[in-house]
Amino acid sequence: KAIDISKGAVAVAQKRGIINAEVLNILDETNAFDTILLLMNGTGIFQELKQVATYLKHLKTLLKSNGQILIDSSDIKYMYEDDDGGFWMDTNSNYYGELDYFISYKGEKETPMKWLYLDFNTLKLACETVGLNCELIAEGSHFDYLARLS
Repeated sequence: KAIDISKGAVAVAQKRGIINAEVLNILDETNAFDTILLLMNGTGIFQELKQVATYLKHLKTLLKSNGQILIDSSDIKYMYEDDDGGFWMDTNSNYYGELDYFISYKGEKETPMKWLYLDFNTLKLACETVGLNCELIAEGSHFDYLARLS
């Protein structure tokens, strides 16, 4: 089963052969799964750091016994790195991985959406607070990672 909140994304998935694809917010999903895939920066759907626990708690209820969540993201801290190797971050602003995405193509503009890039250690801590195990499966070459939650 594939779900997305975007009608366009679901239409593309169906055109590409995904038979069981529907428009649905993950927080409204009630089926149970052996594996939940949240890929292509899967933490993005959490939108903001303050919502991570809400999403993780719900995802945990969707897992069958011995189920798993495979999720990836990137630590975008490198975007705030100075030439001398230090990091500049506004301590009065939100978590540095919280972004607003503005998408446009050939003059068409989408409504901006919130997106969350979550570093692994923050994900691991959030998982611990909701009773999920968080295991680092792989690290990429550009601050990206794949994690297994169970």
